[in-house]
Amino acid sequence: MRPITDLIIRLQPYPQKLKEWCFLSPDFAKALKNSHPKRFISLGAVVVSRPRLTPEDEVIGFYVYDYGAKPNIFKQDFIVNIGARNKEFVIYTRFLGVSKSKYIKDITHFFEKYPSYSKTSHHTKFKDLPDEIKPRALEAIKLAKRIQKWGLREEISEKEWLMFDLELKKLGL
Repeated sequence: MRPITDLIIRLQPYPQKLKEWCFLSPDFAKALKNSHPKRFISLGAVVVSRPRLTPEDEVIGFYVYDYGAKPNIFKQDFIVNIGARNKEFVIYTRFLGVSKSKYIKDITHFFEKYPSYSKTSHHTKFKDLPDEIKPRALEAIKLAKRIQKWGLREEISEKEWLMFDLELKKLGL
């Protein structure tokens, strides 16, 4: 059996080197909210930008729907591609159960290091999401309701993994 989190990471619109970083660093992958589908659903969308103070860095904002929170809320965490070289990544998050390190930092440090980003972007209301992401947000809400009603498979068989692997390779993922 294989965890579905491997598929979730593979399906994200991250640069390939970031996906490889996730598979080489289990703690980094665990720090990604979308690696915890019992609470968070990825919107499958990222917003890439450059900070004003350090334009050599690339900020990858990724959105999730936190259906485990009361009330449910959309959240955006940030991954910084240091120097935009695709060699070193730092995730800024506040997900408990993950030890902080050189590459896993609390979200408050992001807003200190990159003050041009609004703190309100971490917890986002539906109306404040980028318009391009809103259809995905509605799908995430529907999926969360289905998971709450029917449950979630956290593992897939080796046969299923091979089937998904073949299809994802055809798509270049």
